[in-house]
Amino acid sequence: MGLIAALGEAAERAGKEQAAREKRCRAIKTAALKALTTAGGEPVGDQARALPSTLNIRFPGLDSEALMVALKDLIAISNGSACTSSAYTPSHVLKAMGFEDQTANECIRLSWCHLTPEVDWEEVAARIAELRG
Repeated sequence: MGLIAALGEAAERAGKEQAAREKRCRAIKTAALKALTTAGGEPVGDQARALPSTLNIRFPGLDSEALMVALKDLIAISNGSACTSSAYTPSHVLKAMGFEDQTANECIRLSWCHLTPEVDWEEVAARIAELRG
């Protein structure tokens, strides 16, 4: 019976904290979008329907692998879904959305939660600018 009560308590707390968690995630996304679009990024997908804790963004002319190497000490970044992290092929999700290989290879994915530490988005944008030359 104790485990059931603990689950109930956890669910109740999660419900009470959900708005604050979502607000924090939206603030991170707003800051990320501002910096990344300034650096030439183009958000992928309908942002009005996207989760507040994820962002897929395309950098035309830049290879996602190069972006990941350049930014690895600043942010957690991927160029595909977690289930294909060891594959070096274009994201099957982006391919299903109609992206050609070249375009899919210009996309990165970021995700975070309400506990994610502050990110120096200006430094992220500066590193991307360095890649652009």
